[in-house]
Amino acid sequence: MTGTTDRRKKVSARSVNPEALLCALVLAPNTFPRNRFFGLFEDSALRRVRRRAYHVRSILKQLLGQGNDRALLIGRMEMDDARVMLRYRVDNVKLERTTALSALESAVLNYALHRAGQGEIEEEERALVENALRSLGSDAPRETLPNSEALPNSEALSHDDPV
Repeated sequence: MTGTTDRRKKVSARSVNPEALLCALVLAPNTFPRNRFFGLFEDSALRRVRRRAYHVRSILKQLLGQGNDRALLIGRMEMDDARVMLRYRVDNVKLERTTALSALESAVLNYALHRAGQGEIEEEERALVENALRSLGSDAPRETLPNSEALPNSEALSHDDPV
């Protein structure tokens, strides 16, 4: 039996902070490949985290689009339960989307937009995302963490994994 099998068994909902994983999968989606982190693809709680990250990346991809494919944010409302309601429109395909994001999902979306040069980020949101990523670092192997230069770009966003 190789070390790879043992490593696969270690990654589970108990060994990985789901909020940290969400941030990592939005900011650097290719950092947790299926062949090295098989547990992320088996555990139901972590599959939900992957779906949430996919959802945020799809919004990010539309907001960072080019030309007519770029989404225009037409509404943002903070709700009483700390969720954020976003509404945006993509004129080219006559799409209008309304979605509710958790506070962390909204923060990591704004963080990624800011890193891509599209908007400002509040210090509170930055701290929320960076603290979540820092908690991932305590349990994850060092080579799996997204470095500070990992920017969401069109190449990274085109590798969306099927959910």
